[in-house]
Formats: sequence, structure tokens, C-alpha cells
Amino acid sequence: MGLSLVPSGSGKTSIGKQIWDNGIINLSEGWNENLPIVEDIAPHKSMNEVTAALSAVGLGDVPAWLRPFKVLSNGEQFRAGLARLICEDYDKVIVDEFTSVVDRQIAKIGASAFAKSFRKNGKKQIILLSCHYDIVEWLQPDWVYDTREGVCRKKSQAVPLSNSTFGRRTAVSGSFLKSITI
Repeated sequence: MGLSLVPSGSGKTSIGKQIWDNGIINLSEGWNENLPIVEDIAPHKSMNEVTAALSAVGLGDVPAWLRPFKVLSNGEQFRAGLARLICEDYDKVIVDEFTSVVDRQIAKIGASAFAKSFRKNGKKQIILLSCHYDIVEWLQPDWVYDTREGVCRKKSQAVPLSNSTFGRRTAVSGSFLKSITI
């Protein structure tokens, strides 16, 4: 799994088109507006496989499964697209604008859930194109190509893929909460 970080408006799509001939996947395209997403994601897969993919990316809400893609929220659409990607049998795939249309917290959690499920399913090769640096530590890609610096960093190198600190503990505070650590 690779991540190409390209500033907004500087040619992510053009870069993606140069990598592989099969083109770029847009997670929001190709949905049947008359079918619930649970039937539309992967008609060739079993219901168990589809619902497992939906749950794996954090869309375990059965009422959402029964709605067409067009009526889902941005976050639900993003996760439905990730579930569809998990269900498909691509050898090589490029996803443009990865996490660009969702809230940053949904983007981070979605990236983490997607990476875990994508790797577990033994997929071949995927390159995600994004302008958001905040997903790197959640996604844990094998490599990151940052066009701002012109540098490709591999996960195995001593140089961290991200400059920010990452942890599963988040401090939450407020006047009525005092201080709590989750």
C-alpha cells in the first residue's frame, strides 16, 4: 500500500494516470441510485462478505445499508466506497482524492479501518492519492511519496512517515469533565 501526498490542485489525478494503465477509481462513481448499498456494493459477493466489508470500515449501521448511496452522508458514502473497494478483486488500483470529502476525524478512522481490512484480505497493490498529511499515521502505508519534498519514504526506514505523534490515547477535557484520558 502506497500513499502519494500531493498538494491540492497540483496534479494528483495526472500523477495517478501515469502510474498504471487501468486508471483511477473514484469511490463515489458507479452506484445504482435505486438499490440499497448492501445490494449494490458487490452483487457477485455473498451477503456475509459485503456486510463484513461494511462493518470493517465502520459502517455497521443496518439502516444505512438499506439506503441508496446518494442519500447517505459524506462519511457514510466514503465508508461505503471503501467497503466496495475491499470487495473488489483488483490486482492494481489507484484511489484519487482519498479522504478529501470527509471530516478529518472520519478520514483518520476510515483510513485505519480500511488499511487493516485491505491488508487482511490479501489485496495486491494500491496507491492512494491525497493532499491530507493527517492520515499517514493512521493508514500506515508501506511507502509515502511527498511531492512537496520530492521524497519517498518507506515504512521500514528509520525516518518516520509522519512528523506528528500518534497514539490511541486522547486527552479530553472540559469544565464538567475536569480531565479524562481515553
